Amino acid sequence: MSNIQKAFKIIERNIDEADFVGAVPIEVINNCQSDLNLKFPKSYIEFLSNYGLGDIFGEEIYGLGVEEVGIPHVKWITLELRKDVNLPNHLVPIYNTGYDNEYYCLDCSKISDSEDDNAPVISFISADESEQEYELIEKDFGTFLYKLLKEAME
Repeated sequence: MSNIQKAFKIIERNIDEADFVGAVPIEVINNCQSDLNLKFPKSYIEFLSNYGLGDIFGEEIYGLGVEEVGIPHVKWITLELRKDVNLPNHLVPIYNTGYDNEYYCLDCSKISDSEDDNAPVISFISADESEQEYELIEKDFGTFLYKLLKEAME
């Protein structure tokens, strides 16, 4: 079983603790990818297709399925950070750590198609570009979500 499937099991077993908007149509996901001029990794597309966006155990995951007027809308926050703090175009913020404007982002630079899951989760701190370290957090979105939920449950 993949890590994204394990994460979905945690969500389903703890649905009373969760607040997700629900499934997002693939057309909406494709439009967002087109508007951001990049491709999402497979595991993130699965998350959007099943849950859209929302939170569980107080952990908010950015996504799609609500009006595009602020957090947690992934297109809105991506465009805002591109404009305000020069977020590189291949990064997509999916989670705010709560510390010093630090976001965990999908690095979508190597994604070739919708079956590709080669997008590590890295940290981005909206600060001076010369100080940016881009620390690797997890190898993919599914692993990130699974570990985040596992830790949040403990």
